[in-house]
Amino acid sequence: MDVFNKVRRIAGKYSAPSPPVLLSAGQTVADPKTVADLFAEHFASVSRKDPTAPGARYHQSMESLRVNFSSTGGESYNVPFSTSELRTALSQCHDSSPGPDDIPYTFLRHMSDSAFTFLLTHPLQTTTRCHQ
Repeated sequence: MDVFNKVRRIAGKYSAPSPPVLLSAGQTVADPKTVADLFAEHFASVSRKDPTAPGARYHQSMESLRVNFSSTGGESYNVPFSTSELRTALSQCHDSSPGPDDIPYTFLRHMSDSAFTFLLTHPLQTTTRCHQ
């Protein structure tokens, strides 16, 4: 349970999450195992490595292209982003398990402006050592 749920529980505003419910073929499914099986079926059907599937050739050709990291231009994707851009991106993320950095989105969403500025202006660890 994250910190914000604990605070809500202490304040008496916490409600436990409802069990997973899914609409499948016009029927409501509430059994957790059935819901899990339906998700598994769906993800298996959309993630098969079928070379004849629509778009598979395009996908394979894009994956085979080599990436050129030697660009010296000022492409927009290489420009540092602002605090407001970071806040906008985080506002569109759903709460989920933390990534490899073990930092949940809710923690980042509730950071102060000064913490965001620090985060965006200080080099972070990119290899096995921190930059100074």
